Amino acid sequence: MQTLKRRLAPAKRRPASAGTAGKRRSRKRLSRPKISGRRILVAAVAVFLLFSVGRSVLPALGIETPGLPSFGGGGDTPTDAPTTKAPKAPTVDLNGVMVHGGGEPMITLNPGLVRLGGSVTVNGSGFDQGSVVEVYLGPSAAAAQPSGKSKPSKAAAGKPVQVGTAKAGKYGIFTLNFPFPTKMTTPVLEVTAQARGSDKVAKADAAVAQGAGQAALSAVVGKPGDVINLTVKGFSPGEELQVFWGRINGDPALTLKADEDGSVGKTPIKVGVTAVGTTSLVVVGKTSGAAASAPFQVLRLYPSIKLAPYAVKATQSITFSGAGFAPGERVLVRLNSAGGQPVMAVATDGAGGFKGAGLTMPYQLKGAQSLVFVGEQSRAATSTGFTILPYTPQARTNAYGGLPGTVVNFYATQFAPNEAVHVYAKTSKGAKGDLVSAFRVDKKGTARAVGQYTIPGNTENSVIFELRGQLSGSTATVNFKVDGSGGPVDIPTPKPYVLPKDLEK
Repeated sequence: MQTLKRRLAPAKRRPASAGTAGKRRSRKRLSRPKISGRRILVAAVAVFLLFSVGRSVLPALGIETPGLPSFGGGGDTPTDAPTTKAPKAPTVDLNGVMVHGGGEPMITLNPGLVRLGGSVTVNGSGFDQGSVVEVYLGPSAAAAQPSGKSKPSKAAAGKPVQVGTAKAGKYGIFTLNFPFPTKMTTPVLEVTAQARGSDKVAKADAAVAQGAGQAALSAVVGKPGDVINLTVKGFSPGEELQVFWGRINGDPALTLKADEDGSVGKTPIKVGVTAVGTTSLVVVGKTSGAAASAPFQVLRLYPSIKLAPYAVKATQSITFSGAGFAPGERVLVRLNSAGGQPVMAVATDGAGGFKGAGLTMPYQLKGAQSLVFVGEQSRAATSTGFTILPYTPQARTNAYGGLPGTVVNFYATQFAPNEAVHVYAKTSKGAKGDLVSAFRVDKKGTARAVGQYTIPGNTENSVIFELRGQLSGSTATVNFKVDGSGGPVDIPTPKPYVLPKDLEK
């Protein structure tokens, strides 16, 4: 025990010589620090972990560890050895189709069939959490241009154009909305989602809805002839567009031409003729077959007629003007009927009216009459009435009376223009009357000192003359008083009157 204590006890210092002190200082400089056993144990564990983690866990995470020896490799790996990446999901045969086993980036579009100018939602998955995803739109045949270092030119024709940026969430999912272009460049466009600084990319096709142009009107209510503005888009560039009201065939109400973008700017158009109520304006592309429609409420037409005069005689004319019909349509004019053969047709102007039309009344019409006006296309109808007055002629002889043998001629007024007047004479009441003379009035219905008749010698009391207009059917009567002669008068019996051909009517 004492021996052990002596060994552990510090030795007594002895005075040292100069040589001895120099040797000690030299040994002190060459000595190494002491390493405890605990430190050695910690270092060994660290080295083990470095080798095991570096050669197994880190490569599985896609982290390269050059220079670390592989287990059983017996030393360091050369610096130019290939790096190790995480294995991709396998490709498998599913129902005869080779598909990815999962883990690949993917995007879907909603809707996939889009309208020009509509909104599109991009739903993405399979991207790295927190990564920035850039979304591009371009022609379907174009290759993906974006990368982590460069972006496609917006001005370059046929190149993808960036439409938005999103950030992938916790599970690599993102959602992005963007407005689809209003100009039609190709039937199918490609949407590309590219993770910034990564090779993860996904694509999906967006088909432009064909045959689904768009039309818009500046007003949704009006009557035929009203002027509204029409705007069109979504058609083939430069194609002819036919505009219809309430139908898609027949002659178009208007023909337009699309510009290089397949559009037509605000264009004035008149509301066409169609059924009253809810209808549609339809635009049809002559080349593409694309169609667009816009709803419209057609109001009822209220046509009106001004007629003058309201009372006429046969051979006289009435004139009339109309308003409130459809522009450019024919108005069919009928007498006393809404159907059947029209007596005339009048074309309306751009405002749906007409002026200065007229009809001459025939002799056969008598009394109250009606004119009916019906728009040939709009079927808008109205009517107005008038009256045909009879002729009321007046006549007299050259004398109010006389003795037998007196020669009589006639004066007449207010007969129909230029008609023949037949004169019948009755020598007693109840007699039939014999045709004794005839004449023609002038264009004013007037005649002076015409015709001739000799009062027979056996006539007593009076002779009644009846003057009948042959066109108008009107009659004028003259009573000629015969004075007593005081005895027989030797006057030859007149021969029966022969009517000249030119005085039959």
